[in-house]
Amino acid sequence: MRAFTRHLALGFALAVCSSSALRAQLAIVPEPSDSLRRVLVARRTVEPLVIDGHLNEAAWVNAAVAHEFSQVRQAYAPTTRFPSEVRILYDDTYLYVGALNRDSAGLSTLRMQDLRRDFEPGETDVFGVTFGSFGDGRTSVQFQVSPLGSQGDVQAFDGGDVSNFSWDALWRVRTSRSDSGWIAEMAIPWTSLRYQPELKQWSLNFTRNTRRALQWSAWSPFPRQFSSWRLSYAGVLDSVQPPPARTNIRVRPYALGQVLRDGAPGAFNGSLGDVGGEVIWAPTASSLLEATVNTDFAQADVDRQVVNLTRFNVFFPEQRQFFLENSDLLSSGGLRGRFVLQPFFTRRIGLDDQGSPLPIIGGARYVYRAGRTNAGALVMHQDAKSVGASTFAVVRASRVLGRATRVGSTIAFRNDGVADAALPGADNKQNVVTSFDATTRVGEQVQLEATVSTSTMDGKTGVAVTYFAGRTSPTLYTGILGALVQRDYAPRTGFVSRPHVLLTSPAVSLTAQPAWRPKTVLWFKPGVTTYFYQDPSSLRLQEGIVSVYTEVLHTNGAQWKPFVEYNQQRPDAALTLFPGVTTPPGTHDYWRAGVDSRSDQSARVAVTVNVSTGGFFDGRLDRAQLAGRWSPNPYVSLRGNYEVNRFQSLGVRDSAFVTQLAGPELRVFASPRVQWSAFYQYNTAQARGSLNARFAWEFTPLSFVYVVYNDRQAIQNGLAPPARSLIVKLSWLRQL
Repeated sequence: MRAFTRHLALGFALAVCSSSALRAQLAIVPEPSDSLRRVLVARRTVEPLVIDGHLNEAAWVNAAVAHEFSQVRQAYAPTTRFPSEVRILYDDTYLYVGALNRDSAGLSTLRMQDLRRDFEPGETDVFGVTFGSFGDGRTSVQFQVSPLGSQGDVQAFDGGDVSNFSWDALWRVRTSRSDSGWIAEMAIPWTSLRYQPELKQWSLNFTRNTRRALQWSAWSPFPRQFSSWRLSYAGVLDSVQPPPARTNIRVRPYALGQVLRDGAPGAFNGSLGDVGGEVIWAPTASSLLEATVNTDFAQADVDRQVVNLTRFNVFFPEQRQFFLENSDLLSSGGLRGRFVLQPFFTRRIGLDDQGSPLPIIGGARYVYRAGRTNAGALVMHQDAKSVGASTFAVVRASRVLGRATRVGSTIAFRNDGVADAALPGADNKQNVVTSFDATTRVGEQVQLEATVSTSTMDGKTGVAVTYFAGRTSPTLYTGILGALVQRDYAPRTGFVSRPHVLLTSPAVSLTAQPAWRPKTVLWFKPGVTTYFYQDPSSLRLQEGIVSVYTEVLHTNGAQWKPFVEYNQQRPDAALTLFPGVTTPPGTHDYWRAGVDSRSDQSARVAVTVNVSTGGFFDGRLDRAQLAGRWSPNPYVSLRGNYEVNRFQSLGVRDSAFVTQLAGPELRVFASPRVQWSAFYQYNTAQARGSLNARFAWEFTPLSFVYVVYNDRQAIQNGLAPPARSLIVKLSWLRQL
């Protein structure tokens, strides 16, 4: 252990010593300047365009061309070995983007894991176009496409500090491939875009990932620590003229039939049908009103189970499409990552504490984006006979000040009824949560954020404060984040990892590319991350973690990161991490060491391994996490993950015991719009196995037929009752 620690410290010291020379060697991206921004003129077309992946119409030939891309990752260079040529046209219905991505290496070098929508752009050949259509310099959307036509679309805010990869816009794209490169032809309806109608110049950037070379290039270059969503580095789309606002109404009805078999006492068994859906109305180009009735999420991805080895509540991300759309306008600051604090979190709606669905009767959402002012409101009503009805409401507004500051305010409300109003002491419970947040930049590299939130329920009010300050350059990151959460802060509209805590978390990491590094290594990234949790009243240490690591990135994208951790655990009461395993209060200090590694994730066979060993509270833990993928071609993808934890002398249990979590997954694609998948989870910690199998056919853009089968069974003498369901759902999006 000591030798391993010395090795990590030596690597960190060597990288620090070489950092000054590294900064001298790095080519620097030019700082943003309005007078030096690149400009592309959008041209109106009067001839109809056939979206077929071939830019052979006269309008494309005569359009202005954006070219002379720069390499932006892994290091900046003013030119690139993989040139692209991009053109933009428009008419009264669509904004068109045509991209020719040259590559003389041929078809066999293209990297595509599979044909999923919202694929992983960092591990795939991809072309993307970023639009900033509000003139605020902070709000952007990006449309992405792979060489085989898989679509990705992203909403990004504050330069990418907040992003939404699950946003799905209504647009079309077709691609073609040859030995000289590949072409993408996009048609984006004006009705799918939100914009300032009077704005004639939009922020614009194009990006491309040539994955086999691990190289990102961009039309308007930006520093590698940022993304094309940092609009201060973007170019300009000039002479764009969106059509006048017109009636823009979409309906998305659904019809569903299902058969249920559930062994739980009192559970429904039989078949039933259901209908519902949404109406989406854009009264202006900068506002949107959505109403939903009998909201259903049968097609949403199932949560990936975890074995919780921490003293925190587990945070599961939102995966339901209705709540993901425009989610940024209701996001009210807070922290994410290892410690999560969200004053408003949509997973509180329509899901119980175990993640099981609750019926949503209906609701409405309004969003408004206009230059520097954004606003959003949401009202939802859920009903459940076992726990009573609940009504949720949230209103948020934010304003951009100057060039780099945003302030916002949120108020959220939850009213819980009771299942049986005749019960003694039955009463409604109301929770009101407020939040005030601000974020600003000093230059481009320094970021400051703060949030103050209150939660009031049963006459008690608790306060939570979060903050972040960090500086990010191409070679060095330094930052500190923290939180103060009072005992009475309990947002039933949101999520908090742990109540009654004072968090302080400084971190530093260095990206070093010394001349002596091996040819197969792109960089070394040594760093130190710390987390200290204290009692807010006495400042007594509750938990401390100091992690020292060195990440090594290879030229093919493979990574490995040896690390060592020092843990200080100070529970003031007996701690039960697993049923029947209780750790006594007191002082538990221990070391852990391990390595986190991953092979080239764009290859046909990819593997990720995380192994660690060392102490764990008053015992010992040996842990291994394995994940793999085999994609013989983009039409078939077999994935799997396996986690095993072996505990020794933990708590009152002297004998060793093991938990296992396995999750194989198979996806088969006929095209980017037709796929079948099956995902099984085997969890010994919960003594439960569950299967989710799904067929999805996108028969027109964003209109689907789903067939979903779910099966849950007890394993290893578990007590969970078996349950099965078969669901057939038709969801149809219609533009009126």
